Amino acid sequence: MKKTMKRLSVLFVILFVAGATELAAADHVIFVHGRSGSNHCGTGTSDVNNYWGNSKNINTSVTRYYVGYDGSKDPRSWGSCRAQSNLYSVLESRCTGSNRCKVICHSAGCYATEYFLDKTSRSYNIDWVMASSSAAGGSELADLAFWASNDMVSALKTGNARGSYNHNDTKGVGIWSLAGYDGDWYSAWYLPGEDDGAVSFHSTCGHSSKGSHSRCNKSKYSNHYIWGGNSSSDYSSYKQGYDRTHVGDGGSSINTSMKQEWNRCKSSGWGCK
Repeated sequence: MKKTMKRLSVLFVILFVAGATELAAADHVIFVHGRSGSNHCGTGTSDVNNYWGNSKNINTSVTRYYVGYDGSKDPRSWGSCRAQSNLYSVLESRCTGSNRCKVICHSAGCYATEYFLDKTSRSYNIDWVMASSSAAGGSELADLAFWASNDMVSALKTGNARGSYNHNDTKGVGIWSLAGYDGDWYSAWYLPGEDDGAVSFHSTCGHSSKGSHSRCNKSKYSNHYIWGGNSSSDYSSYKQGYDRTHVGDGGSSINTSMKQEWNRCKSSGWGCK
């Protein structure tokens, strides 16, 4: 009788622990912001200094976490209020074990995220990265000193962005580009190929070579894709970029397109909750 009770007790403990683990498992959405003149330092559920504005109000039932850091500093750097340290903190606590994450990055935040994935030896449970107006390949605006010089702008020079890590190594995580199309005539002289007003297609589309690209679906780094495929409803023959209006660092690039695509992901059964 005692042996039977002991076995039942052990079984109860095993079932309880398994149940508790299952209950503790959670999905999270991780936001990683880009270049900014403000310090958004934080690793919690608050969008410090409101970088994301209205765009963080996506239609989701899961908890949102923010990788906040000093937006004027090199996105490859570690330390207090630095992108790599705070990425590590959030991914370690929210994207390991039984937890899973989806990452939404913007501009230099995509640079920071890809750099982290290449350099880490850890495996994280990241379903995919939605890269809105990614600057992972840098920007000619940094090369030409259009922006006031600081550590972030230096890092965004195209040679630094392309040469400082292996863009093909994302630890198998898919980087899905939301590449904006601006089409203003005056940007043609400083941004090669098509662009969104801040970054050219070679950068924001994840192209494996710098240059003048008029299409967003050619010669990509490994594990880099176009969000939503290449159907006629998404990409037009004359744009070959994201066929909804949004521009570079402006609010429309991180508000309109990202929120629309999260809703589309949710309604299409792609795993957005």
